[in-house]
Amino acid sequence: MYCPECGHDAAEAKFCPDCGTDLTTARQALRRPAKKPAAGPPAKAQRPRTARRAAERRGEPAPGAAAQSHSVRWIWLGFAAAAVVVVALVVALGSQSGEDAPSTAAAPVAADTSGSYSELVDRANGLYDQGIAAFNKDDSAGGVEAFGAAAEVYRAAWKQQPGDPNVGTDFAVSLFYSQHHDEALQQVDVVLKANPDFQAANLNKGIFLKTEADEAKDEAKAAEFLAQAKIAFKKAASIDPASDAGKSASSLLQSL
Repeated sequence: MYCPECGHDAAEAKFCPDCGTDLTTARQALRRPAKKPAAGPPAKAQRPRTARRAAERRGEPAPGAAAQSHSVRWIWLGFAAAAVVVVALVVALGSQSGEDAPSTAAAPVAADTSGSYSELVDRANGLYDQGIAAFNKDDSAGGVEAFGAAAEVYRAAWKQQPGDPNVGTDFAVSLFYSQHHDEALQQVDVVLKANPDFQAANLNKGIFLKTEADEAKDEAKAAEFLAQAKIAFKKAASIDPASDAGKSASSLLQSL
């Protein structure tokens, strides 16, 4: 369905990948599939903003911002957190000579960890974009692979110059959506230890924990994750209630 808040095509996601709006209530209110608004943004994924525009959905990145990270948006991609099933498709193309057709398999996503800090951050941002695009096309395997490569490049940048909460949070998001949940939670806690009021990190931590609660097989563990998620969402909402991140945190908190 299309998000009633920003018009983004969220497909079957529970929360809008672009603005974080809870789509569960909106779906329940519809008697038939939602249609694209007559006037609104295109239904393709928008390019993430720079770190300096972290909590904003409007505005353009500053020119020449070489070492800036993404907007560290909160990305609710429920299908990304699920186990990825990779199906191998072998296409046999007949030919007069009887020789095998050339392979059509996509090349693996490279994680080049060489270069300066700014080069690494820019490269990781591109891989992050690639992961978002893949998930928006329902390509879970491609999204996990791209976010995995992004995580490795962010790791190299963080090792060179740790401290930027935007880069640190993007690193955590990349870890989480490449199926490294425990390490993602550890990384976001590193960011929050030095920057306890960084709203994007608090919001993303809440989303990580909410996903862990949903996937936990043990009820006691699920309850523990859920309690921690509530704390993170409450903190994120209190930092700037009027921001998009604050509103999303409040909405997520009310849905628990």
